[in-house]
Amino acid sequence: MNKEYNKTQIVTALTLFFTTTVLPMCLGLLKKMSVGEIIRIGVISGLFAIFAVFTVLYEYNIDAFDNDNKEHLYRFLCVYLIALLLSVLFCFMDRAGWPFVAVCVSLALFSNKLLGMFLSTGLMMITCMLSSSKDVMTLVVYTLASLTGIMIIRIVDEDYNVSVAIFITVLSQFILETAGFIFLENTELSLEQFILPFVNVAITTMLLFGVLKYYKENIANRYRNKYLELNDQEYSQLIRLKDKSRDEYFRSIHTAYLTERIAKACDCNVNLAKNLAYYHRIKKVFGYSQNDIKRFVVDNGFPPEAARLVVEFSDKNAPLIKKESSIVYLSDKLISSLMAIFKKDKKSEVDYNELIDTILDKQYVKDALEDSDLSRRDYKAIREIMKKETLYYDFLR
Repeated sequence: MNKEYNKTQIVTALTLFFTTTVLPMCLGLLKKMSVGEIIRIGVISGLFAIFAVFTVLYEYNIDAFDNDNKEHLYRFLCVYLIALLLSVLFCFMDRAGWPFVAVCVSLALFSNKLLGMFLSTGLMMITCMLSSSKDVMTLVVYTLASLTGIMIIRIVDEDYNVSVAIFITVLSQFILETAGFIFLENTELSLEQFILPFVNVAITTMLLFGVLKYYKENIANRYRNKYLELNDQEYSQLIRLKDKSRDEYFRSIHTAYLTERIAKACDCNVNLAKNLAYYHRIKKVFGYSQNDIKRFVVDNGFPPEAARLVVEFSDKNAPLIKKESSIVYLSDKLISSLMAIFKKDKKSEVDYNELIDTILDKQYVKDALEDSDLSRRDYKAIREIMKKETLYYDFLR
């Protein structure tokens, strides 16, 4: 982990630790718990806070935060503080009415899945310690419901059509509450027992729609229209590239196609990867310097992450770390090799599978991607996708 922490990280870490440790103890005092219970709450909350700080800083420093969450660490801190406050206040409510799923999904959206799951479990533990519902089943029900919500919400499509995902999430929550709370009561079933779970489902649904609407408009799709503009083959800068060199233009177009296919398989940011694929040859074609590239991305309004990636990719001394950069590099190697072969002889017979294996196994390619975030699973997916696109390669002739 990077040992040099900036002011934002330090403030976030200290705030997270002290609020997570002190606030539950204050609620314990407010509820007139015994000294032993308050000490227990303080010790367990403090240990959770230490691990939470470590995990947040670790995920932050390895660039594991989703979307632009790393650039807005205070935004994540605010979401966490709200989640913490709600968690300690839930102890004054009946356990069947805790809208924990919405809180946990929010934590995941504004950080990443791992942090969402870990922090949610810790907050639920604190709520259970402060409430009268200290049985294991309470923790099990809300942990399973929250983890289900996090996983389902995070795999919705790029248009963020979340209605089905929310329905499955709240249905899972209702089923778990019914099985974990109502069916375990030694009383005859009645409609009144289902009122609070139904109210919880309604509140959770509204909160999820509100959070996801904000997330879609301000984070996930914030730069979507700009990507659509920049990644349009008729965009002015791509037309300039075409006028300058048709070969380089089509090299970028074909690289972008292959990059898109691979990026989807490797769970990458498809728009970001395609954007880099379209513009990864700009410096070479126009003879730009690094300063020229920096001005180019600013003048054309590239989204921050896309601008950073284009600048880094253009710098020969910068290592290829991001998955998107590595995928563009590999796609370009294959496309450029095929174009060179077909330029010499359009009717040339090519064993695509052998060529792909040769490129991926080249030592200089392995050296170039030595620091890459690509996993073995990613490499396997890349190899498979490349070998499935053999019909497309004939268009390069």
